[in-house]
Amino acid sequence: MAEPFYSRPSLHVEIYATRSASMPVVEGDIDFYLELARNAPGPALELGCGTARVALPLALEGIHVTGLDLSQPMLDVAKAEAAATGAGTTLALVHGDMSNFSLGRQFGLVYIAFRSFMLLTTPDQQRGCLNCVREHLVPGGILAIDIFDPQLDRMAEGPMPEAWRDLGQVLHPETWNPVRIEATDRTADIVAQVFEETWRFTELDGDGGAIRVEEEVLRMRWTYRNEMRYLLELCGFEVEAEYSDYFGSPPAYGKEQVWVARKK
Repeated sequence: MAEPFYSRPSLHVEIYATRSASMPVVEGDIDFYLELARNAPGPALELGCGTARVALPLALEGIHVTGLDLSQPMLDVAKAEAAATGAGTTLALVHGDMSNFSLGRQFGLVYIAFRSFMLLTTPDQQRGCLNCVREHLVPGGILAIDIFDPQLDRMAEGPMPEAWRDLGQVLHPETWNPVRIEATDRTADIVAQVFEETWRFTELDGDGGAIRVEEEVLRMRWTYRNEMRYLLELCGFEVEAEYSDYFGSPPAYGKEQVWVARKK
């Protein structure tokens, strides 16, 4: 039976940083969050930090960053990377749930990168997260969130089109073997605004034979643009900017929703 994303040590965890860094939708995000952190009135907190793809470069630039994640296997990778790069003095890693956490301190910037907010699959979890963020921000502190703007044809119920199954291939960062990524199944609940996909990860040898095959289930909730704006306002934030990428492009259908909001 397939496990939820990131819930155990896995092939997916091993290739996560490599796979995500190569995706066009995250182009420019590290510089974007770094600029916010440099201008923030206090240290930074990343929710859903994963393997510290974003948090580690910020910490290496001298930003004091705390990273929180629910996946211990992802945090184990992040801790190893932090130790290898000497970022231990500026990067703290915490195991926790972004929908309900208490760290006993406040931050100048809280950010949730690369759609991690979408892993909260109920409105109650979303509000819980934003209420916790507000409690952890200093007065005037900044919140930045990235989610995708839903393409309506991809959110519909029904069988997965064949063209959506191939999710590409990356090289394993340690073995240098190719790893093929496929979506094998998909369901969508258009009332709850939740989709669930089964992803298969296959590590291949030099002859194209399978060395390891693992499956995981991705479950996410999509949020419409105006719904997200109202949610931020409901939870005590004032929206300062909304972009469709990390270069300041205006909102656009089917791209990213990159939100920057200030604690009221």
